[in-house]
Amino acid sequence: MAAAVAAIPLLLLLLSTQGVAPVLGFKRRDFPDDFVFGSATSAYQYEGAVAEDGRSPSIWDTFTHAGKGEEGGTSDIAADGYHKYKDDVRLVAETNLEAYRFSISWSRLIPNGRGAVNPKGLEYYNNLIDELLRHGVQVHVMIYQLDLPQVLEDEYGGWLNPRIVEDFTAYAGVCFKEFGDRVSYWTTLDEANVAAVGSYDIGQIPPGRCSDPFGVTKCKVGNSSVEPYIAAHNMILAHASATRLYRGKYQGTQRGVVGINIYTMWSYPLTNSTADLEAAQRFRDFYFGWILEPLGVWRLSTGSEEECWLSPSIFHRRPI
Repeated sequence: MAAAVAAIPLLLLLLSTQGVAPVLGFKRRDFPDDFVFGSATSAYQYEGAVAEDGRSPSIWDTFTHAGKGEEGGTSDIAADGYHKYKDDVRLVAETNLEAYRFSISWSRLIPNGRGAVNPKGLEYYNNLIDELLRHGVQVHVMIYQLDLPQVLEDEYGGWLNPRIVEDFTAYAGVCFKEFGDRVSYWTTLDEANVAAVGSYDIGQIPPGRCSDPFGVTKCKVGNSSVEPYIAAHNMILAHASATRLYRGKYQGTQRGVVGINIYTMWSYPLTNSTADLEAAQRFRDFYFGWILEPLGVWRLSTGSEEECWLSPSIFHRRPI
């Protein structure tokens, strides 16, 4: 967690709730009231304790223990957030951050991928949420951050099988039910475009599937021409299903919001030539448009003026 906080841009570190003028000349009041400064972690990179209190292996555990992690490392200990979360929440508060987003380990909360909830996992996330609230920190939860329970990968191929939609929806439902009385900001999936490409096109992240010549390494299984689209399709369906569940069953009383996370960057044409305009548009379509358009938030343009509009079903500031 300390590393995550240290990585926050200098601007954020210099903001002060006491109103002291920072070096860069910015103060909190220079930003809109609903602009939130925060920090974030992901379960596998942060929690550690991979074999404690009933947690089952995720696809990341399998991947890294096969020697495929960065420099051969694992996150068996990571930042040890499972044991040190109170110290880390204190750091968040002392840094004057207003919000903290963490992800939930599906393997820790529901070790079999479906069915029984792990009491120890439930206790950990309840304690973390309560600790954040005690320090006045706004709680944001990422339901899934690329760490599928290995048991579901083994059983039916994970995101390549439409059965994942039902299991993910049930898992999200447990999160909404157990934590929604204190959590108002939900994200279903982390960077669906990165997950589809990284996991099933180039094989860089688990489950590490790809086919020649597209992989960053020599994959033993996979089809880079087909599987990324199958996985992305099922991710979109899973997001839609979980969102429908939240809105239909929980939003009325919990008054929260739910969205999805997409990794984005923007492209500009080198010139106003037709070829350059089309190239810039093509980059956007294949980078994030292929995920956003099915969700109704990416509008393609036929002219030189591009338009991206944000639907409240995906991006949000306040309850709708």
